[in-house]
Amino acid sequence: MKKIINLKVNYRNNIGTNYSNKIRKKEKIPAIIYIKKKQNIPIKVKYKKIFNLLKNKKNIKNIKLIIKINKIKLKCKIKEIQKHPVKNKILHIDFINY
Repeated sequence: MKKIINLKVNYRNNIGTNYSNKIRKKEKIPAIIYIKKKQNIPIKVKYKKIFNLLKNKKNIKNIKLIIKINKIKLKCKIKEIQKHPVKNKILHIDFINY
């Protein structure tokens, strides 16, 4: 039986490159949750939480998460992780609701 991981995140009001860079300077990662037939949710996640979650995982796309945004809980999986080509630091994460 696979473990389901709880992840608490914050909603982000602004989107775009400039705002994403400001988020990264605060040790957070801009991310988005794709929801079928509904509006996508832009979020930000603490870098250390994601780094600790992913450091020992081989197949990250099979990790099941319950993402908590305020009072909302969503069952999600990781769709894609974008990393810096040289520093190998996480730049952005796409989650998909299932």
